[in-house]
Amino acid sequence: MTTLFNCILAEVKVGYNLILTKGNSDMKDYKISRLFSIPLKTKRVTSKQDIHRCPPPTDVIKLNCDGSSIGAHPSGAIGIVIRDSTPSFMGAIASNIGNATAIEAEFSACMMTIEKAKEMQLKVICLETDSLKVVNAYNKNIGVPWKMKARWYNCMKFCHSIVCSCTHVFREGNQVADALAKHGQGLSMLSTQWWPHPPPFLSPILLRDSLGLPTSRMLTD
Repeated sequence: MTTLFNCILAEVKVGYNLILTKGNSDMKDYKISRLFSIPLKTKRVTSKQDIHRCPPPTDVIKLNCDGSSIGAHPSGAIGIVIRDSTPSFMGAIASNIGNATAIEAEFSACMMTIEKAKEMQLKVICLETDSLKVVNAYNKNIGVPWKMKARWYNCMKFCHSIVCSCTHVFREGNQVADALAKHGQGLSMLSTQWWPHPPPFLSPILLRDSLGLPTSRMLTD
């Protein structure tokens, strides 16, 4: 039995070249590396990047959105914030969308954002999300979850009828929408909140954005 176990260890090392593996500096990776006697090179922070909120050009309304999904039977929630170039607060949404994967939550957030823009009769907008999959779906029409395609098509039809763009932002630059999505996780199933004025829990983040203060994004090797 011991010989067989040693053979397995040897195959793992050679077959998968784990001797060069980089891992996270946490106890889980450390224990695995000790089990297989594999030297573990941990990732190190090498530099940081300051992320600022970028206000839109004059007369353009920017709508930031974010989706989240938590739990073994994932519960989805979304957050949306609407601001102009000032940046004046024009409204915010938090919604619990029920069972949804992470990617479904991100797409739902974008679609509800577009639908809200249509309801508000906005004509020149910029959608901003930290999901590259959503940005690629908007710009290249790829990767849309199949069960969302009909709703997505209707949203794109509206976007093509106005002046609309969709851009990516790092999560550190999307903190207001992220906070709203987390708030949505605490709402009752399939319920939505709308704020025409900033709710208190957003005040610190909105103040940072209005002052142009950066949030650091740590980069690892």
